[in-house]
Amino acid sequence: MNITSDKIERLVFVKYLLKQAEKSKELERPLSSTTILTLHDAVECFLQLSYEQLTSKAKLTGQNILDTYTEKINEILTTNGEQLISKAFIKRINELRNQLKHATIFIDKRNIQNLFTETELFFTDFTQTIFKLNFTEVSLIDLISNDIIKGHLVNAEKEISTTNFQLAMFSIGKAFYELEESQMKVEGKYGENILSKHHIIHYLIKYEARFGGQEPDKVLRENLEEIAEDINRLQDEIFDIKKVISLSADLKKYMSFRNIIPYVTKIVTGETQQVVFWIPDEERKNKVEYTFEQVKFCFDFVADTALLHNQ
Repeated sequence: MNITSDKIERLVFVKYLLKQAEKSKELERPLSSTTILTLHDAVECFLQLSYEQLTSKAKLTGQNILDTYTEKINEILTTNGEQLISKAFIKRINELRNQLKHATIFIDKRNIQNLFTETELFFTDFTQTIFKLNFTEVSLIDLISNDIIKGHLVNAEKEISTTNFQLAMFSIGKAFYELEESQMKVEGKYGENILSKHHIIHYLIKYEARFGGQEPDKVLRENLEEIAEDINRLQDEIFDIKKVISLSADLKKYMSFRNIIPYVTKIVTGETQQVVFWIPDEERKNKVEYTFEQVKFCFDFVADTALLHNQ
């Protein structure tokens, strides 16, 4: 049975909710309990979509909606001789949600983690059973509206799937470059770049260029160099903070991302005068070993930040 593009979009939304739950489960009590509400919403969306896919009928209404959907879907799965949705799982997610929503009973971290793991497995199993799709291949980047950024992240996903982690990092770096560029421009008379990089200060050149300037002695030279180094470092830090604010990003995650991602920028080629990406590691054929965890962190950081700025 084919799945339409609007249903794919809804399936991606389910995965987005799961991702939000993955983040909130790491919060401290009582905020971590919001994970239960998010997981319940994700399961309800998934069951509604599954029912429509299997029956071509509109959504159901009434009380105990998760139980109702599960019963109807299991009837079809039984006829097809396929794995059934666990009623015990549906009961657990309902009970924990009701405890929180109707009695404000906060959920301990172990139960939250267990339910998250169980829900993730539920989506993995039944996305394959009902939609004939691999849940891991349902990509959140389908929600990104900027086609250029999306294209680079699609390439990164392909490289990750074949464990070409360095090539994946190059594509992630390109995506982030385009994301930064899209957020650094403002509409206006002059099209000003609100995050223009400062010019490196070289006090020795300024000093020596003054009318009648003398060659500085050793002590003055050292002092000027130290002053320039401090000012340039501070301006770099201010520039980074301005970027974090413009991207609505987490400062710690941004700094971690910057420490991992390879240097990626654009240059104008001398011969053709075309603007192209320049990655020193790629040009010099430097082999850098990245772990899956590093690549996943960088990919998620860029994808999450891009989703915040969908236009």
